[in-house]
Parts: sequence; C-alpha cells; structure tokens
Amino acid sequence: MELILISDTKLKIMLTADDMESCELTEGGLTYESKETRALFDRILEEARATLGFDSRSSRLFIQVYTSKCGGCEVYVTKTAPDGRSGKGSDREPQKEKAPRKKREQCVYRFIGIEQVVGACRALSGRGYLSDSALYGCASADSIYYLVLAEDVPQTPQSKKRKYVCISDVANEFGRRVGGKEILPYLTEHCAPIALENAVELMREM
Repeated sequence: MELILISDTKLKIMLTADDMESCELTEGGLTYESKETRALFDRILEEARATLGFDSRSSRLFIQVYTSKCGGCEVYVTKTAPDGRSGKGSDREPQKEKAPRKKREQCVYRFIGIEQVVGACRALSGRGYLSDSALYGCASADSIYYLVLAEDVPQTPQSKKRKYVCISDVANEFGRRVGGKEILPYLTEHCAPIALENAVELMREM
C-alpha cells in the first residue's frame, strides 16, 4: 500500500492485489457501506493523518475507486466542507485544522539516454506528479540529461520524524539523484535547456 498526498484536500491510496487479498477485499466488495471496508479506511486515514498530515476527521469525504490492470486499485479521497459543499458553511474550525505548512523542495536527477528520461516522466505522470519540472541536456557529453523536479513537503512533526515519501522519488528507478537546488546554477551555466516548464508532461508523450 502506498499513500500519496496530492493536495491539502486530496489523498491517493494505491492498493496492490496482495493488499486486497490480505484485507479480504474484492472489486465488487470495495464499497464504503461495507463494515470491513470502513474499518480498513479508518486505519488508512489514521496513518495518512500521522505520516502526511492529511486530517479528515472533521470533513465529509468523497471517495473514488478505480481498479488497476494488476489486480489492485487506486482510491482517491477528497475532503469537502462539513455540510458537503466545497467551502461554504458556518463551521470554520475544520478549515483551520487542515493543510499543514509545506516547504517547496527541488531535486535534480541525472539520466543516461533519452529513454531513461521518458520512462521516468511516464512513471511520474502515472503516480500523479503535477508540480513544476524542467529538463536540461549536458552540453559537454551526449546522452546526459538532468531532470529538475519539485515537491511540496508537509512540515509537520510526524513528517520530520519519518522520511516523507515524495512522488518524485520514483525517478530513482530510472536515473540517479545528484542533488537539490544547489545544482541549478551549474545546469543553467553548463547545460542546454530542453524544457523549462512542464517537462514531465512533455516528455511522457514521446
């Protein structure tokens, strides 16, 4: 199981086929009306609150379930206002409790060959990566590329104690992380820009 914080109000839960089997869930039985499913979601949401700062205790939830080809499923949990609307209401306390402070962190990955870049961008897009991204080519060596990614990391006591799993970490499966924002001056001076905006979206289509 993997928990991905998409935004302050939206959480993505990825369940594998093994997760489904261990929880004795089936595609047809994955309904929130089920007592077993509600108990499972309660445990998952408690973990999301502790590790990601996604606190859904005072909100109504809109849940979408999509089955995957591998036998698992992807679940999207969206918080709405207590009255079921998108932000209006007299109870303002839940609005104060959601959204932990976040810090924008940048990371730079190095790839050998355009195939690695395309593979990483497709994987990132599949994981729901929506943040800024840029791509540079090394001017002094053919087939060397640098992908700059960004992630809004929650600054909560829980996330500081336990390493926050960034969506951008999936790029490690195709290349190698070489640093953070301190690498950017080197890229702008020694590398040629290929895509300064929306690089992940552009390269996934290749």
